[in-house]
Amino acid sequence: MSMVDILSARAKHALEKRATVIAELRAVEKDSTLSGSEKAERVDSLDKEAGALEAEAREAIERAERDFGTRSFAEKFGAAGLPSVHAEERDGFKGYLPSLSEYRALQSSNPADGGWLVPQATARSYFDMLRAESAFLAGLPASNIIQFDTAELTLPGIASSSTPGYVDENAQIPEGSMTFTGVTLTAKAIKEMRYAPNELLADSAVDLRNALGADMLKKVATRIDLDAFSGAANNPLKGIIGQGVTTTLGAGKLPSFDDLADAITRVRMANGKPSVVFVSPDTAASLAKEKAATAGTYQAGAPTGTPLTTVWGLPLVVANNLPSKHAIVCDASRVFFGIRSQAHINASEDFRFDRDQVAYRVVVRVAGASVAEASSVQVIRGS
Repeated sequence: MSMVDILSARAKHALEKRATVIAELRAVEKDSTLSGSEKAERVDSLDKEAGALEAEAREAIERAERDFGTRSFAEKFGAAGLPSVHAEERDGFKGYLPSLSEYRALQSSNPADGGWLVPQATARSYFDMLRAESAFLAGLPASNIIQFDTAELTLPGIASSSTPGYVDENAQIPEGSMTFTGVTLTAKAIKEMRYAPNELLADSAVDLRNALGADMLKKVATRIDLDAFSGAANNPLKGIIGQGVTTTLGAGKLPSFDDLADAITRVRMANGKPSVVFVSPDTAASLAKEKAATAGTYQAGAPTGTPLTTVWGLPLVVANNLPSKHAIVCDASRVFFGIRSQAHINASEDFRFDRDQVAYRVVVRVAGASVAEASSVQVIRGS
């Protein structure tokens, strides 16, 4: 092994350990079981360890460039220099939106592929937050949110199949038949950039970095919900309303408990297993106020009791971005959503250097929703 290879391995190992230490530091900051003094002590120790690992990596790169008189060593890592942790930036570890120099870690050697990328553990935590903000994603099983690594995602399926019959002893077994189908989803990127003056970040009485990050993730979740529910066929993301079976109610009606019972039965008649009910806010309010035959009695229970969270034993999810006067009963195990890349939030202190502004960028690549069979999604549309 050449000296360049040795130094390369040393630098990479140090940077990977640094990413692990930073992830541990974030976990400590979120640990509510620790006292303030314990948390401060562990954060300080981990901060120093991250700085030492960074120094080790920097020394390896600088030695290689000095001894071999070339910049190719740094370029091997997708950047001409190392990230740095400045004392004034350390508070960034306390949130999930640090500056880019704090959480960049070595993941790719090709600048065209991204160069310095967000550590995968951090990216997953961002997507967990995004899923919590999205009513649609929260209603799906984790196994149905599919991570893929190509430009397109194809979900194969069986469109139809024959039913076997009875066969006498020693008789020829007849051949069955199947018709296959498949849905191809193409990755689309949701992106946004925002800017904040350094003075505002420094002087703010609140943790403005975290507030920015939380709001950006919330807006991405809003975009996903809007399209995952009602995106048209020509939208970047096609919604499940257009892929399911819609029942339109009579004039002046909003979905009721009876309508939901009928929709649950329709899913079961197609051998589906109803697992979640999505409702728009106005539908949720109408259900909560639905009266029983006995005067003054509400179907959902006493107004002083717990809020309406289940319908016929199924979880009730109030989706702010579901169209008004709508309810959806679905077998969520038959609904799929593709994720090409996790949610990334990056902060750059260089992009608007001449204006003393910090630029924040959110990027997530998704491939939309796919319904295995229309009968698995029963849409009730009020008039």
